[in-house]
Amino acid sequence: AGVPEHFNAPFHLAKERGLYEAQSVDFQWDMTPEGTGAMGQKLENDVVDVAVMLSEGAVARIVGGSPIKVIGTYVKSPLRWGIHVLKGSPIKELDDLKGKVFGVSRMLSGSHLMAHVFAHQRGWSPAQDAPLNIVGTLNGAREAMGKGEIDAWLWEKFTTKHLVDSGEWDIIGEVPTPWPCFVFVASDKALATKQKEIQTMVEVTKGLCDEFKTNAGNSTIDYVVKNHAVNGDDANEWLGGTEWACSLEVEERTFMKTQEALVTIGQIEKVAAQE
Repeated sequence: AGVPEHFNAPFHLAKERGLYEAQSVDFQWDMTPEGTGAMGQKLENDVVDVAVMLSEGAVARIVGGSPIKVIGTYVKSPLRWGIHVLKGSPIKELDDLKGKVFGVSRMLSGSHLMAHVFAHQRGWSPAQDAPLNIVGTLNGAREAMGKGEIDAWLWEKFTTKHLVDSGEWDIIGEVPTPWPCFVFVASDKALATKQKEIQTMVEVTKGLCDEFKTNAGNSTIDYVVKNHAVNGDDANEWLGGTEWACSLEVEERTFMKTQEALVTIGQIEKVAAQE
């Protein structure tokens, strides 16, 4: 499972070329625009075997007792969260957001956790000064923003750039994650029954990640422009700042940094030992 974003293009390219089938892996992509919180639920309910989730959302679920495991790193560069408001909003500066309503896709999602990380960075009380309203998907956020039900929305800045360019929203700041942004997460059941297939899937995808990063003949930029409503300059900036690991290895700092942030915003009580 994964979100409909440009980071995940290598999976779709490998599937289109039949590379998973060639290795006897039955690969089906479960598109989950609701994001990390929804993917966590799908893993817990054995709807999917593996998901590409935001590190902070995955770790928050696991510390909360979810029967899932972080098994690898997909994208090792940070995610650049854009802070968006409605075009023409009186909110012009970051400090204007104190006490305003932040839209989130769902609780324990990246948009939820990063809204409170942002509030803490400003020295605010996350619960009091950054109240939340659950809006589901990006389209749900657009609707809620238009109705005045939310004042701000944190989302990966290049995914929402077309809404800024069209004049629907403004972007007034960024919050980069101080950890690798996307990890592979598997259910305990899948790890017990499909470990070899998972390993093969990651190895096949790694080849496409390397190819995608190389951008031979401008193929990657062309793909992103065509499929993700991003212009060429923005696609170049995004690709330049994105590094895929696509491996079954996880740096300890991914667990430590995310947990430290979660403790700080009161989402978990203490940093747990890494398994």
